[in-house]
Amino acid sequence: MKKKHQSVIKTIFKSTFLLFLFALNSCKEQTASIIPITKDMVINETGYGKHMAWFDEQEANETPTTRWETYGVKTYWPAGIIIDFGSKYKIREILIFDGEKERNISGGELQVSTGAPFNWQDSIKVQMDNANSWITLNCNYETRYLHLEKLATNFYNQSAEFPENCDLAIKEVIIKGYPLEDTSPKVTQTTPENFGITMDEFIGMNSYITIPDKLHEAIGLVREYRPWGWNGVTDLETPINWGDLNEVAGKEKYPQADMNNSDLYYQKMKDMGIEAVPCIHRHVDQANEHENIPNFGGNPNDPLSYKIMADYSFQYVARYGNQKVSENLLRTTEASPKKSGMGFINYFENWNEPNRWWGDPAGHFTPYQFAAFCSASYDGHLNQMGDGFGVKNADPNTKYVFGGLAELSLSYVQAMKLWADHHRDGSFPADVINLHHYCNTRGKQHSGEEAHGISPEADGLKEKLEKIVAWRDKHLPDKELWLSEFGWDTDEGSYQSAAFGHALYPDKISMFEIQGQWLVREYLIGAGAGIDRMMMYLANDLKNYQHDVFGECGFVTVDDELKPSWYYVKTLKDALSGMTFQAEQNSDNENVWIYKFSNPETKEGAYVLWCPTSDGTTVNNFSLPLSDTSQTATEIKLEHQQEAGISTELNIENNTVTVNVTERPLIILVDQL
Repeated sequence: MKKKHQSVIKTIFKSTFLLFLFALNSCKEQTASIIPITKDMVINETGYGKHMAWFDEQEANETPTTRWETYGVKTYWPAGIIIDFGSKYKIREILIFDGEKERNISGGELQVSTGAPFNWQDSIKVQMDNANSWITLNCNYETRYLHLEKLATNFYNQSAEFPENCDLAIKEVIIKGYPLEDTSPKVTQTTPENFGITMDEFIGMNSYITIPDKLHEAIGLVREYRPWGWNGVTDLETPINWGDLNEVAGKEKYPQADMNNSDLYYQKMKDMGIEAVPCIHRHVDQANEHENIPNFGGNPNDPLSYKIMADYSFQYVARYGNQKVSENLLRTTEASPKKSGMGFINYFENWNEPNRWWGDPAGHFTPYQFAAFCSASYDGHLNQMGDGFGVKNADPNTKYVFGGLAELSLSYVQAMKLWADHHRDGSFPADVINLHHYCNTRGKQHSGEEAHGISPEADGLKEKLEKIVAWRDKHLPDKELWLSEFGWDTDEGSYQSAAFGHALYPDKISMFEIQGQWLVREYLIGAGAGIDRMMMYLANDLKNYQHDVFGECGFVTVDDELKPSWYYVKTLKDALSGMTFQAEQNSDNENVWIYKFSNPETKEGAYVLWCPTSDGTTVNNFSLPLSDTSQTATEIKLEHQQEAGISTELNIENNTVTVNVTERPLIILVDQL
C-alpha cells in the first residue's frame, strides 16, 4: 500500500514537472521567420498596379528589382494595401527596401498600422531616403491585419499632362513573425449559382437608343449607354419627364441622331426579344460633367452623399422594372395614373468605368468610394435613406450591375468587397460583377503608348478570365460576372486596331476579317471561362469621331455597310441558340481548339472548332470524334453576307466527321451531344 502511495506521488510530481516545463517553454520567445505573403492575403486599396511586386523577392541579402507602381495622381493617395494573415500573428520585424530615386519619384513615407480595416491603430511612419538599401523596423505587433500605406511627398500637379509624378521607390517588403493561433486553412464549400444563360442571351453589344433595328439581330442583349442628363435630373424635387429625351443633352451631342422616346425604345427591345440594360453614366450640370465622380458637396466616401443618384436609380427602375410602385413615390410629370412596373428591364447599371486612369484625376473613384456609391444606388445604403431610394426598393428582382471597370481589376473588386464586409455586414451592393478588357500589346485601354490589337488567345484571355471566375465562385458565388466591353477597331491608326496583330495583314487578310474572327473567338473563350454575359463594343462606327480609338469598332460602317463581324456573330448566336457551354474537348493538336455546347432540354449540341493562331494556320482533314449518340451532323461555316452561314450535311463514320479547321471558327451541329 505504501509503495502504491509513493508511485502515485511520483506520477503526480512527474506530471506537474512536465506541465511546468511546457509552460516554461511556452513563455519562451519563438523564432521569427519570414511569413510568406500570397495573393489571397493581400487587398490593394487603390485597385491599381502590381502590388505583389512587394513580396516577390524575399531575400534580405539581395537587391530586389521590382516595385509596386501606383498611378501618380491624388485620387490614389495615400495608397495602401491590407495584409490579412487569416489569424493572429506576432510580427517582430518588417524589412523595407528603400530603392534609389527613379525619374521624379523620391522620398516619402511608409505608414505601418495594425488593428482592423477602417479602424487602424499603432501607426508608425518610416521615412524613405532613396538609400538603395534595407530598412529594418523592429516591432512587437499582435494582429491579424497589417496596413502598409504609401504617403506621398510629391503631389499631383494639375497643370501637367497627368504624369506619374507621385510614388515611393520601395522595391520589397519582408515581414517576420510567427502565428499565435491555429493557421489551418478554413475550408468553406461554395457552389456557384447556375444562371442558365444560353448563348443567344449571352451574346450582346454596347449601343445607344438610336441604333438601327437590323443590328440587334446578331445579339440577345444591349448595354444601352444612357447619360444621366438625358432625363434632365439635377435634384430630388423636380419631376422627371419620361417622354422625349432631353433636347440639350441628347441632340446637341448627337446631332445626326433621331432621339426616341424611352418608353417606345424599351417596348421595342422587349418585342424583339432583346434584354436591354440601361447603363447610366455622366452628368447633366457643369459641376458634375462627363464621367467624373459625382460631387454634391458631401464626403465621397459616404453613401449618403449620393442621394440624388439613389433617387434616380429608384425612379428609373420603378418605371421600367417589373414591380408596381405606390404612386406617391413616383416623381414624374405624368398625370395620374402614373406608370410603374412596365416590365421592360431586368438589369440596371449605375456607371461606366469608375476606375479609369485617364482624364482629370479628380474624377476617379477609389474602390471604397465606388462601393459607397453602389451602396447608395443599390438599396439606399441598407435603407438608411428612407423610402424612394435605391434599385432594390423599387424592384427587389431587378439585378443591380455595378459600372463596368476599365480593366480586369480583381484588386478593385476585392477592395469593394472589403468595404461591404465592414460597412454592410457582408452584403455586397451589386448583383453583377462587371469588367472591361481590350486585347492589345499594352494590356489595357488608353495606355498612352504605341500599341496594336492582338487576338484573345495571344493575350492569354482564357487564363485571365478563369482566374476571375474562380475568385467569384469562391467569394461571391451568387453574382453574375460580365465582360461588358471588348472589341477591335477596323482602323489601322487605332492602338486597338484589328491589323498588325495578324501576320498576314495587309496583303492576305483584311481588318474586317480579323475583327470578325476575333470577336467570335472572344465570345467563345468567355463562355468557356465561365463568364455569364458578354457585350462587344460598339454596335456601329461613329461619324465625325474626334478620337484616335474606338471610332470604327462597330458591326456596321458609317455608310451603313454591315461588316463580316455582324454576319459571323449572328451566325454563332443563331446556331447556338438555347445552348450553354459544356466543356473543352481535347483535340490532340495544339492548333485546334474544340468547345462543346448543348441544349439542356433537347440534348441537341454543337462543337465549335478553330485555330487559335493569327498567322493563317489551317488544319485540313481533321477528324472530330462525336458522341456515340449523334446520328446527324451539320457543318456551318461563317461567311460574309450570309446571315445563317453556309450549311453542309456531314457523313458520320465510326462516330467521327472530317472537317477543315481554320482561324475562322467552324460550327458542327449534332442532333444529340
